[in-house]
Amino acid sequence: MQELIKQIDQYISEHRTDILEDLKSLVRIPSVSREGEGGKPFGVQCARALELALDMAAKRGFYTNNHDDWYGTAFYSAAQEGENLIGIFSHLDVVEPGEGWTYDPFEPVEVNGFLIGRGAGDNKSGAVIGLYAMQALKELDIPIKSNVMLYFGTNEEKGMKDAERFAEEHIMPDYSMVPDLFFPVCCGEKGNLKMSLQSKVGFQQITRFQSGTADNVIPSRAQAEVCRCGGLYRRAQELAAGRDGIELARNGDVMTVTALGTGGHSAMPKGKVNAIAVLTGFLKDLEGLKEPDRSICAALAEFSADCEGRALGVDWADDPSGALVCSAVRADMDGPIPEVLFSCRYPVTDCRERIEAALLNVIPGKGFELKESVNSAPMYIAKDDPFVQCLMNVYRRATGRDRESYVIDGGTYARKLQRAVGFGGGDGVQADFLPVGHGAVHQPDEARHIDGILEAIKIYILSVIALDDMIQKEHGYK
Repeated sequence: MQELIKQIDQYISEHRTDILEDLKSLVRIPSVSREGEGGKPFGVQCARALELALDMAAKRGFYTNNHDDWYGTAFYSAAQEGENLIGIFSHLDVVEPGEGWTYDPFEPVEVNGFLIGRGAGDNKSGAVIGLYAMQALKELDIPIKSNVMLYFGTNEEKGMKDAERFAEEHIMPDYSMVPDLFFPVCCGEKGNLKMSLQSKVGFQQITRFQSGTADNVIPSRAQAEVCRCGGLYRRAQELAAGRDGIELARNGDVMTVTALGTGGHSAMPKGKVNAIAVLTGFLKDLEGLKEPDRSICAALAEFSADCEGRALGVDWADDPSGALVCSAVRADMDGPIPEVLFSCRYPVTDCRERIEAALLNVIPGKGFELKESVNSAPMYIAKDDPFVQCLMNVYRRATGRDRESYVIDGGTYARKLQRAVGFGGGDGVQADFLPVGHGAVHQPDEARHIDGILEAIKIYILSVIALDDMIQKEHGYK
């Protein structure tokens, strides 16, 4: 095994430039999923990225299929269905770039050992990891009896409709790995309940109330316009003087209030400052702003400032996955009626019904109602499961590190599949040279540690070998 690891290390080192150039080519495509744009299921740019990824796989001799631009597959060998299949699930769509970038989001650059660009980590690096793991297996002539399928998705960030369609159209692989997180094994993902709360009454003076670019991003900017501001503008200036993150502007009788926070993934609110909470917290304290505007903002400030759902009455925790996480992600108006979307990541043993029942015990008394909700159920595989243990052993052997498996607040394709876990993609090293609020997934200047990408390819090669052995034993071939 040590001799094989040396061969793999040498192979990856020799292909370092090619690996990064392929990843850069994918990052240059602004593949934000836009349903129906240009006659494509998830937009023209996602279709472009899918075409490029499939072309990269085909040139390496893999058997590729474009499934009507919903998703793509690349198989190691010609037999594409049935038993003895290992899946690697990546996605090519990205979240909106948003504001505040130091670098061009779609012109990737190498800085201090990191590749910076939207999708460099989430999750175009996952596609390249899978591609080069398969290429190395082939070119190093490593014998495996199972087939390997690399999946290229195009709607992971906006609902995973592509993976749902895959599940309807194909037999599931025996085991699947999703390189969309950090090593080692993610054996569980909390449920994701998106809840749109709407005020029962409309604003009187606030004519614009907007924040958020995606359903899984904590907004770094929120804005409101207040009409008939009159002497209210002076009071707002006095109030803003004692607060961080508030900018004011006036155009005639209209005042614009802009709130600035620190954005990031909605599943990881720790250390972030939600701009919706900053904006509503300011407006609720603005004396002279008419009712019901102040009361509405007071309720929203209470709901959005708390990231564990306590103010909404939905907080709960369990042993496998810890506490519920709840983040306000979007704000808008339906006519004069404000509404805010919350992304609620709930424990693996919790359920939608409990959360909604608890919510409806609280929000009517605050003047709100539940407009709609969309649920994605949690997934969990026990830490002592043979599949989890197999990948954990590979990780320890390949790296010499002894980290524990974990459960995340976010979600990956693993929740849409069978016998699937999130497994690495990155090594967890952060780009600390970037400003606070930059560098992580869904943040400006998204950065992925290059050595971590290269190490992930090695881990995936060894994982395919180990899973192949496991599958052969399960089917009685050994």
